[in-house]
Amino acid sequence: MEVVVASIILAITMVGIVNLFVSGARYVQHSRARMTGGEFGRYFLDPLQEQVRQDEWGTNCLSNPAGCQQTLTKSIDNLNYTATYKVDAGPTFDGPSDTRRVQIDLNWNETGP
Repeated sequence: MEVVVASIILAITMVGIVNLFVSGARYVQHSRARMTGGEFGRYFLDPLQEQVRQDEWGTNCLSNPAGCQQTLTKSIDNLNYTATYKVDAGPTFDGPSDTRRVQIDLNWNETGP
């Protein structure tokens, strides 16, 4: 009888430990996907820095933000990342605004282990 009770206690303990490892693996996988998404977003926005030049102003997406939107999709580590950015005129306080606001929406398909 003591062996049966000890086996049940051991089984319950082992289930709890295995559950702890599984939830830890999910957390690590989610954190890795978030870090990859952040790097992908930065990679996606880097070309916009090249457009902030005086000789190109007026002919690019940043200088005329009306309807300026772009989407890029990439697969990294079996996850499909989709980034979409849009450019809006920045806030105006006392007159016309020379600033631009770039908003990026980043989505990915994340599944549990």
